[in-house]
Amino acid sequence: MNMITAILILSYTLAVSSLVWARFTFFEVRSRQTKLSALAYDPIVVAHISATYYYLVKMGAATEVSAIIGSAIYILALLLFWWAINTAKSLNFAFGNFNGQIITSGPFRFVRHPFYVSYFFIWLTSTLLFNSVILWITLLYLVAFYVSSAKSEEKAILSSRQACEYQAYCQQVNMFLPRIKTWKN
Repeated sequence: MNMITAILILSYTLAVSSLVWARFTFFEVRSRQTKLSALAYDPIVVAHISATYYYLVKMGAATEVSAIIGSAIYILALLLFWWAINTAKSLNFAFGNFNGQIITSGPFRFVRHPFYVSYFFIWLTSTLLFNSVILWITLLYLVAFYVSSAKSEEKAILSSRQACEYQAYCQQVNMFLPRIKTWKN
């Protein structure tokens, strides 16, 4: 294994370790319905992670350039993830459980769901690096799960007393893609 592949594996491991840590410590699943849907989510994530490690060890990156780009994206996704964790701190708003506070600072200033954006970039990077059927299938499921979860979270907020404030926030900030206009402010 060369140094570039080792860096790719290390950056992926750091990113995935953070996501797994957050899954079991930062985000609490309260509702029975959400717990049932999470039962499918966890095995899909395990399949994606396992397949990625298999390809990382068996093949490494196709080229040195792809390994460097992949490592950079994993690290950027990891930084976005920890920026969102640091901004959200003790708030527990995952899986549609809104606690009454809208976060509009940090990465939430640019996208409403920075956690999902960071996850997406981690899974997408692995999928593009190895172009495997199993990675594409799990990626599609995970993207659908994150979009569904984001909509569920937003539905909970829009039925709360902060609905007007959140609607105004939604008009300024996209769900997953930053607006150029927001960056100028």
